[in-house]
Amino acid sequence: MKILYLLPSYSLYGGTPKKTLDLMKYFGDKSALYVYDDIYTEFKPQFEATGGSVYEGPYGRNVYRHLKYLIQIIDLENIDLVQTQFSMGETLGFLIKIFRPRVKFVVAFVGASKPTPFKCFFAAINYKLVDSFIYISEYVKIEKQKHFSILRNKNAIIIYNGTEKRMNNGTDVIAMKGHALLDIAGLIDLKNIQILIESFNIIVNQVFRKDVFLYVAGDGPKRKELESIISQYELGDYIHLIGYQSNVGKLIDDCTVFVHPSYAEGFGIVIPEAMLAEKPIIVSGAGALPELIEHGKSGLIVDPHKPEEWAEAILSLIDTPELAHSLAKNAKKRAIELFSIEKYCKQYENLYKNIINESSNSY
Repeated sequence: MKILYLLPSYSLYGGTPKKTLDLMKYFGDKSALYVYDDIYTEFKPQFEATGGSVYEGPYGRNVYRHLKYLIQIIDLENIDLVQTQFSMGETLGFLIKIFRPRVKFVVAFVGASKPTPFKCFFAAINYKLVDSFIYISEYVKIEKQKHFSILRNKNAIIIYNGTEKRMNNGTDVIAMKGHALLDIAGLIDLKNIQILIESFNIIVNQVFRKDVFLYVAGDGPKRKELESIISQYELGDYIHLIGYQSNVGKLIDDCTVFVHPSYAEGFGIVIPEAMLAEKPIIVSGAGALPELIEHGKSGLIVDPHKPEEWAEAILSLIDTPELAHSLAKNAKKRAIELFSIEKYCKQYENLYKNIINESSNSY
C-alpha cells in the first residue's frame, strides 16, 4: 500500500499539513507527498524526515504541468491511493483518476464553508470519481451533504482529528497575569472574538472584576475592528490581541481557562490540545464544538451569541475551582480516548485497506 497526499504547501501553521505530517510519520516509506504551491519550505525537512517521498510542483495554476508530473510520480512510486482536501487538489485527483483509473481517490473535507455556484458545478463532476470521502465531524458531514447532494449516496466515514499536547518549545512567550483566559484563533468573523469582548464588558465594567484577563493568539483582517471595540469599552488593560505566537504550548499551560467562541468551526483542533493540557474549557454550542465537549462533564457549552452567558460561564469556572478541576480532568480523559494521533492514524489505515482491497462497501 502506497499513499500519495496532495497539499498546497508545507506550512505547519495550518491544521491540514500538520495532520498530513502525522499520517506520514505513521506510514513512513509507504507515504508520499506532492506540494503544488512551493511555499513555507522551512517545514519541508520535517516531511522528509518521515521516510516518505516528498515532491514539489511549483507550477501555479497550470493543471497540465501538475498532472504530467503527478502521473510520473504515481508510476514511479506505484501509488495505490491519492488523498486530497482542497479544490485544486480535488481537480488534480479527478484527472489522476481519469488517466490512472486503478488508483483510488479519497477526498477529506476539513471545513464546512458554503461553496460558490462555480464550485458546486465542478465539484459535482469531480465527486463522481471519488472512491470515498472523509469528514472531520458530523457537523461537516451535514453541511457538505446539504450543499452537494451527490455526497449523500457516496462512501464516507467520519474521522475526528488526532493531536497531542502542545509542548513548551522554550521560546519567549508573553507573560499572562491574573485569571488568564486564552483563545487561539484567527481574527476573522467565524471565530467570533467579539462575543468575548462583549462578555468582558460585563465582567469588568458591570460586575467590576479587575482580576480577569483575555489573551487571543492569532491575527487576521478583523484586528482593527476588534481593537476599536476594545477601546470603546475601555478594556485595553484586560484584553490583549497578542498575534501569532511560536510557543503556544506554554500559553495553554499558563492559562486559567481556555475559551473558543467560534460559531462555525468544522472541528477546532485547539480544543483537544487544551483538553490534553487538562484545562477547563468553554466553547460555543455551534458547529462541531458540541461534538468535542460534553456540557457540564468535560467543559461548558454556551450560546455563541449571548455575552451574558459567556460572562457567567467564565466567572463560574474562575470562582469555583473544584468545578474547573473536575471538568479539566474529564476533558483530558475524553481527549485521550477520542482524539489521539494513534487512533486517528489507525482509522485512516483501516479505511485505506478497505478501499484498496475493495473488501467492503461501507466504512
